[in-house]
Amino acid sequence: MKIVKGFRDILPYGSTNSDSSYTWTSITNQLRDVMSSYNFQEIITPVAEYDSTFKTGIGEDTDIVSKEMYEFTLDKDNKETSKNQILKYCLRPEGTAPVVRSLIENSLDKIRSVNKLYYLGPMFRYERSQKGRYRMFHQIGAELIGSNEILYEVEILSLAEKLIKTLEIKNFTFQINSIGNKESLDNIRSAILAFGKKNKNSIDEKDYKILEKNPLRFLDKAIHKYAFKDIPKTIDYIDKESMNRFKLLTKLLDDIKFNYKINNQLVRGIDYYNDLVFEATSSDLGAQDALLAGGRYDTLIQKFGGKSNESIGFAAGIERLILAMNRKNKYESSIDFFIIYKEEETIEESLKLALKLRNLGIKVEIDLERRSFTKQIKLADKSRSKKTIIISKNNLDKALVVVKDMNSGEEDSVNIENNLEFLINQLKV
Repeated sequence: MKIVKGFRDILPYGSTNSDSSYTWTSITNQLRDVMSSYNFQEIITPVAEYDSTFKTGIGEDTDIVSKEMYEFTLDKDNKETSKNQILKYCLRPEGTAPVVRSLIENSLDKIRSVNKLYYLGPMFRYERSQKGRYRMFHQIGAELIGSNEILYEVEILSLAEKLIKTLEIKNFTFQINSIGNKESLDNIRSAILAFGKKNKNSIDEKDYKILEKNPLRFLDKAIHKYAFKDIPKTIDYIDKESMNRFKLLTKLLDDIKFNYKINNQLVRGIDYYNDLVFEATSSDLGAQDALLAGGRYDTLIQKFGGKSNESIGFAAGIERLILAMNRKNKYESSIDFFIIYKEEETIEESLKLALKLRNLGIKVEIDLERRSFTKQIKLADKSRSKKTIIISKNNLDKALVVVKDMNSGEEDSVNIENNLEFLINQLKV
């Protein structure tokens, strides 16, 4: 049996940051802590949605929807519905559209006028697997729904930066841009389309079809693929209000010493963005250098049938964040105590002590395979135990055990009947 192509196992004994389950859990816990420090609350949506969630939200002609979504139908469900209405499902390819769907369906906007939500979980896209990119991948994303206050844009960018810095990623750059309001976007699309037609002979046939369907998506591709010097810049086409808003944002970012670069050709290849768009990239990731990306999406909720609700958010690929981490940041699992018994006849009492300590929230391991004393010591060392508790029949008769520090080699005798607190305090030293 083999794993599905483009998927992978994350193992308890993984050799690198990205394939070690202990490292994975440690990192995702850190990311959750950062979200919590900004008072973002976790929302957990299903991995399967109706395909309309993404066709409405992202756009039917985007690569994500037209080429990369895992779509399927269920015969059992469709037997219960009209023959003219076939239910189509998909595995979620991104996190924003499900969050918006859930917010409307569960009336979260009636509970709070401003919702600060985050998600963390697997996404699915059918694309060629490559370093740091899998067909099942994981994202953490933040969505701030219910306000167009520009200070929230500062907060969102600060949160995005904090996530990156928490993982001690060194080489990263934030790029920001404004693509304006709906009218501005229409003007930008027209300019890009005219530019593309003028340079049709220099554009691949496949990319030209993208240009005709979605000029913004073509621009997103063209700035990375083609060496055009005079490709349109969004700043030349955005409205006055958006321009003033962007200038105010850069001033606010300068005030808090947030490092960024303005890229007036930066757009997002998804239909729902307006005004601020941004991305963070790392020079350590090669050609596929994106760590996270996002922007403002003030009309998406209306597309889903909800009331006007200004919003901003971003998503970060966890696999790519881990790839960009410094290797020294690797996490390794360890335990607090490894209980070693000198004589096999004391194994049951040793297990009782292990269970008692575990009930106190202490991480304890014990070998129950009745291995020799020497082999148990080797196991304790291999498990990276901080301390060992050595149990022998002579000491046990006096309710004593020996606690040994695995780094210093220092030993202490402890009475486990009336001085169990000593063992707990040992871990604080």
